[in-house]
Amino acid sequence: MLSLGMDSISRTDAPPTLVELQPQLGTPIGKRLRVLQSDGQCAVFFGDTVIHLYDAHDSGARAATIALLARARVTTDSELGEMFDCHRNTVGRIERRFEEGGMAGVVPAKRGPKGPHKVTPAVMEVIKELPNLSSGELTRAIKQRTGIRLNRTYVSSLIKKVRETEQPQLWPAVEPESVVEELVVRPEPVLETREPPVALPGEPRRIRYLGAALYYPALQALGLLEAAASCFRFPGVRRFGVRAVMLTLFFLSLSGETTVEAAKHLRRWEFGPLVGVGRAPAVKTLRRKLGALIKQGQATHFGEILVRRWVERGLVATAYLYVDGHVKAYTGKRKLAECWNAQRRMPLPGLLSYFVNDQEGRPLLFVTEEADASLAEAMPKLVAAIRQVLKTPFTVIFDRGGYDGKLFAWLKREQIDFITYQRGEPGLPVAQFRRREYRFEGRRVRMQLAEDQIRVGGSGPWRRIVVRTKTGHQTAILTSLANVASAKIACLMFARWRQENFFKYSKEHHGLDQLLGYAWAEADGARLVPNPERKLVERELKARRQELAQQKAAMGQVLLDEPRNSGHTGHGIKIAQRGTVGELRALEKEIARLENRRAETPKRISLAEAGPRAVLRLEQKAIVDRVKMTAYNAEEWLLDLLVCHYPNKHDVRALLRSFAQLAGEIRTTPAGVLITFDPPDLPLQREALRGLCADLNQLSATFPGTEIPVSYAVAMHHSEAVP
Repeated sequence: MLSLGMDSISRTDAPPTLVELQPQLGTPIGKRLRVLQSDGQCAVFFGDTVIHLYDAHDSGARAATIALLARARVTTDSELGEMFDCHRNTVGRIERRFEEGGMAGVVPAKRGPKGPHKVTPAVMEVIKELPNLSSGELTRAIKQRTGIRLNRTYVSSLIKKVRETEQPQLWPAVEPESVVEELVVRPEPVLETREPPVALPGEPRRIRYLGAALYYPALQALGLLEAAASCFRFPGVRRFGVRAVMLTLFFLSLSGETTVEAAKHLRRWEFGPLVGVGRAPAVKTLRRKLGALIKQGQATHFGEILVRRWVERGLVATAYLYVDGHVKAYTGKRKLAECWNAQRRMPLPGLLSYFVNDQEGRPLLFVTEEADASLAEAMPKLVAAIRQVLKTPFTVIFDRGGYDGKLFAWLKREQIDFITYQRGEPGLPVAQFRRREYRFEGRRVRMQLAEDQIRVGGSGPWRRIVVRTKTGHQTAILTSLANVASAKIACLMFARWRQENFFKYSKEHHGLDQLLGYAWAEADGARLVPNPERKLVERELKARRQELAQQKAAMGQVLLDEPRNSGHTGHGIKIAQRGTVGELRALEKEIARLENRRAETPKRISLAEAGPRAVLRLEQKAIVDRVKMTAYNAEEWLLDLLVCHYPNKHDVRALLRSFAQLAGEIRTTPAGVLITFDPPDLPLQREALRGLCADLNQLSATFPGTEIPVSYAVAMHHSEAVP
């Protein structure tokens, strides 16, 4: 208001001037504090006043800020730890040091030994001159040239620092600017979200988990890290970024460790080089990082980017897509909506997801339903999800769960072809079947087929293809495809079991059914679910009908046995009339009453009327399940290469899993990263591994998150050594 002149004040007819207020920047902490990070600087605001300003890479200033904020009790230790990327116990330790020794206890005058520093410029010159020597050899060289004796582990860390400085920068340098200046120039500054640099071992290191490094080229082809980097951010990260977290989850899934808790069994110092960090993240770190990913709400977008990448690279076939539901049973104490479990043939509380797989059984995407929705009800949502990532025509293939005339008519209006089973056995005469032969995926298939047309629920007519087995069983298949051979349609329908094999394999080896954590929310009360009261009425009605049938059967048996058991004709009939007719009439009245009650009871009611229900917030599981789907597709990608070098196709998947468990040696050379695997004992497996490594070397793969090339080799087996 001080900038307004006298002329503007004296004019009463001028419109009032609006002053645009800048939105508050940064991440809030507690009630009045905010933290802003930008271009290497970190500022802590109290309201609109900067109370702390320091370099984000200055660990001492960072610890001092944590100590002052923790001592002031402005927020909890957990919120401070999450903001400054450390554990709440670390915040507590810093506060105790501040209480015991003041600021000197938090920021010592000199870290480490108080004596003279042994690493002189002459020592650094020796290290820079001989960076490719091992730590033991370089320690002896430093002793000979300078007379200074250093610890071998310390020399190894110095070698690592020298090599990091000599490597090209992965991120462009940013000129330092003032934070206050940044606030004036940019109303929305970009937070520091750069990934920590990749830490590669300077000297050769043996790792027991190195076999999983075979999947580096598959990761590059599937684009997991690129999709994660475009969806998720970790502001102010210092050690474990999005790349390290995603790689850890990916390799845990490949190794059969299906939960985050399984990370506590890892040797973190040996698992770390596999993901490009000094040591792998602990369980508590993974949980904290996953919690940060959940808050960003990008799980669906993450899946869409992955599927688009797979389709663009031709890694999945999209002409025929298989759709089926998968139930994850829940055994906890919460009251969840029940879903029909086809394996146990009964409704169970759990989570229902509908998966979309390609012709080879490779997964593309999934849609989770909170309540028990049939395939016919979930199909519009599935089609919308498919069209979100796929712009070409496709045909959906599903089982009898989607047998619905209304669904068939809707698919026709949407110009989507379908293939599905018909319920029941058609019972066509044998003379109507003809022998057909078709070559499907390189194999010759012969079958007995009959073809006609039928209508379903007022929709159609639809093409029906009936397959007859040698035992006489008939299986009817419905389709809207008019110009496709009947034998091919039958083969495509029977190939649906590949999707079932995916469910079984992923459940056993990737933990598809496991929940990583529980986060509860209230269910959508407007969603329609089966009426539980109607189920009780139908159950009671079924029991009364069975009882009536048994009473009638017993009465008929009395009449049949009457000439043998009685000397007088009609004696048995009188006994039956006195004992059973009255009961039969009472049962018939009860059945009529139950039928009227069932007719008055609606089939489906809203979830709010069915009683209190809870649902799971599955953002975390949605992210991890997409990583597991990527791991499955990575196995399929490598299998296509390995099957060319191994004759037994039925054992090739188990062989690939055994390769992922191999130990080996990793080293960094001027030409890149060299990975040498320990050789398998069987000669046939050694030849298969060497052939696979040769194929991978031709793909020019790089270490995840860098442009450093990776090459593979297999060490010589002791039986191959020349005596």
